[in-house]
Amino acid sequence: MSETAPMDIAEDVLAPLSRPGRRYFALLAFLSAGTLWMLACWMYQVKMGMGVTGLNRSVGWATYITNFVFWVGIAHSGTLISAILHLVRSRWRVAVARSAEAMTVFAVMTAGLFPLIHLGRVWVMYFILPYPSERQLWPNFMSPLVWDVVAISTYLTVSSLFWFVGMLPDLAAARDRFRSPGRRDAVRAKVYGLLSLGWTGSGSQWRHHGRGYLFFAALATPLVVSVHSVVSWDFAMSLLPGWHTTIFAPYFVAGAIHSGLAMVLTLLIPLRRLLKLGRVITIEHFEAVAQTMLVTTMIVAFAYVIEPFMAWYSGDRVEQQFAAWRATGPLGWLYWLLWACNVAVPLLFLVRRFRRSIGALLAVSVFVNLGMWAERFVIIVGATSHDFLPHTWLGYAPTWVELSITGGAFCFFLLWFTLFTRVAPTVCISDVKEDRHEGPERYHELEPTGASVPPRAAGEAGVLAVYTEPTPLLEALARARQAGVERMETYSPVRLRQAEALLGRGVSPVRRWTLAGALAGCAGGFALAIGTGLVNNLVVGAKQAVSVIPYCVIAFEGTILLGTLATFAGLLFHARLARPPLAMPPGYDGRFSRDRYGLFAACSPARAQEVRQLLAPNAEGVHDVA
Repeated sequence: MSETAPMDIAEDVLAPLSRPGRRYFALLAFLSAGTLWMLACWMYQVKMGMGVTGLNRSVGWATYITNFVFWVGIAHSGTLISAILHLVRSRWRVAVARSAEAMTVFAVMTAGLFPLIHLGRVWVMYFILPYPSERQLWPNFMSPLVWDVVAISTYLTVSSLFWFVGMLPDLAAARDRFRSPGRRDAVRAKVYGLLSLGWTGSGSQWRHHGRGYLFFAALATPLVVSVHSVVSWDFAMSLLPGWHTTIFAPYFVAGAIHSGLAMVLTLLIPLRRLLKLGRVITIEHFEAVAQTMLVTTMIVAFAYVIEPFMAWYSGDRVEQQFAAWRATGPLGWLYWLLWACNVAVPLLFLVRRFRRSIGALLAVSVFVNLGMWAERFVIIVGATSHDFLPHTWLGYAPTWVELSITGGAFCFFLLWFTLFTRVAPTVCISDVKEDRHEGPERYHELEPTGASVPPRAAGEAGVLAVYTEPTPLLEALARARQAGVERMETYSPVRLRQAEALLGRGVSPVRRWTLAGALAGCAGGFALAIGTGLVNNLVVGAKQAVSVIPYCVIAFEGTILLGTLATFAGLLFHARLARPPLAMPPGYDGRFSRDRYGLFAACSPARAQEVRQLLAPNAEGVHDVA
């Protein structure tokens, strides 16, 4: 991996935030036109009715549901790279995680459109929401369709918060960049100042941020598995041949990660070139994504093999004839296309030369995206058009309305992603810097030494020293502790675990907020579902009016949702973020968010000279703060 100076990393990542050129605005215009065309076609469908689609009395689910499942799958890679790989301490995630997180949020937004589009009468969507009404009509929480609503809304909320919290240090870096001489931009500095919630990079903020981010990752990891499992149960809970199988949950999760990783390559390869991020996003990062895709390729291939095997092994003649029809009937060409695109083509990554070729990486990723969309189409349209009764076997072909909305959805997704690349840092600056400075050691928590030193109080006077490297700061911190300085604070562009240990600060109390929120979410989920069951008092699918097992899905989503919201609230409270007027502490240097390190020591005027001497060795500057 090529080395880049710390300031160069910040400059490389923040440079695209400057005013873009004409080609960028031309691209925005094209994507905006495609999005507006999608909305126009949707309004036309609302006005004319669902008859403008290719849906019929046999094929009730088709292109729109295919798009829904496809975009939910695309959303999974962001959580995989950010959350799961953070927990397993994988180093290659740092350069691609931010863009993958953004991709997750925008893909979930795109996926959320299609249940509304498929609904036809979009104005009755509120029927699915659990709220008191005179009609006493409550959602049926034993329905997989209701599980979908809960799971997708939870996933969007958690992914958005996870993405935003990870961006706080980089938004502060953007704020300080537009406040610096030669780059002053009052409007942008104000906007980034509001978005960064008053982040200063103090040691206490980093301590709570690190722990909060860890809990976000811990909560998001089971969520990423649950969401696409719930989506798969839309099909597996039915009795249609080709759908009623227990392999669907792991099959859908593996396919989601497979398509999501492919989309990461599809987006990041052009992004790396257009934004000139070659020194930050390297070929090694792309190779790691390709190697991960080899794992998902094997899982998807296993699922493709096991499906016809289980149809044969079951002895069910309906399942056997459906498996044969799917491979040889009108959809047979799509069935074999998905084998080629999702299994055969990605196996090229077994050869190192293809894993390190930008052209090969991009081509394979595009083929996988195509193949995964075809897979969802075959699953959905195949089962609905060829069920138990031969007299209901009807064909299906999407109309121009469905194709226009499908193409417009890609424009909608790319429009948001294109806007993101110019308004927010596309790479996590602090993670890249910390990884290059400390490597695997960045994950090691250090035990506090000595009594805890309180952080700086608002407006407190003392001495502030500025350093170009963390080592002299740590040495000065140790000297100040030995001299009995009672209140200190550090400022840095990365988390300094050694400083936290020297200051005697233990584990952040944010964890208590997480536990309380998770317990409240679990209890609230069961209470909502059981209360609804008692109001409806319906026996559905041979289940009693109150059936605890299906309600576990609602309780699980509630656990994750409120646990995440509570973690965010605890982070804001303990890190003293989002407190008006979001003013920086006296003496704050805007370079602390990018390439400088600061050490503040509170002291009386009588002791200021002594403290200056303690902090001065190897410091770039030392000055009093009133």
